[in-house]
Amino acid sequence: MKNIIFTHKKSNTRYFQTTSIKPVILYDNIDLDKETILKNSIAKAGVYRWVNKLNGKTYIGSATNLRTRFYVYFSAKRLIESKMGIYKAILKHGYSNFRLEILEYCDVDKTLTREQYYLDLLKPEYNVLTKAGSSFGYKHSQETLDKFKLRVASSETRANLSKSAQGRVLSEEVKKKISSAHKGKKLSMNTRAKLSDINIASHGLAVIIYNIKTGETKEYASLTDAAINLDVSRTTIANNIKSGKILKNKYIIKLKE
Repeated sequence: MKNIIFTHKKSNTRYFQTTSIKPVILYDNIDLDKETILKNSIAKAGVYRWVNKLNGKTYIGSATNLRTRFYVYFSAKRLIESKMGIYKAILKHGYSNFRLEILEYCDVDKTLTREQYYLDLLKPEYNVLTKAGSSFGYKHSQETLDKFKLRVASSETRANLSKSAQGRVLSEEVKKKISSAHKGKKLSMNTRAKLSDINIASHGLAVIIYNIKTGETKEYASLTDAAINLDVSRTTIANNIKSGKILKNKYIIKLKE
């Protein structure tokens, strides 16, 4: 299937458009349209497509709850941690270089069927797996699966644990024993730094700033340096690292590992 390439007169940006598909809705400015996207997706199921306006590469997905799914795409934490190609691409190029298309709305029980239709028709480059509903690009090892099995408690066990915890009050004797057991324990410098905003700042941990609008990445030697360059307080930097929220609608902040 061929793409049409046309140039936006104002920005001189190259746009790619598939000839045979007419989306139900097209969002061309993700930075400005975020709230509209979430609002329009309430209680709706359907198939969507991300289109990289720089190179024409696409990703197709579906969801029984589009609003919840799009919240994930706007999560700074997911963009940073996910190994999926579409998340990496958005992080690299920025939201402004993508457009979001709602290919169609459909019944909840038809989302995978309709997604498969578009996967077969359009063969999107960012989709690693070509079967709708597949896992996100990888399989867990048998060792990992075994660990999952060991961690899953039966419904009866969970109910008993919940019941035993309800209304539980620790006696003064028990409290003293717990307090005594914790005395003398020393947290590592690294642990204390991650637990405390003040310690994070004072120990000068390196910070990485991602600009999701330009795709630019910068590294700063400390929270103080990052705060000065972004014209905010160190507390603001620390809070954004903890919450994973996007600062000033364009900065993703994380500690350097």
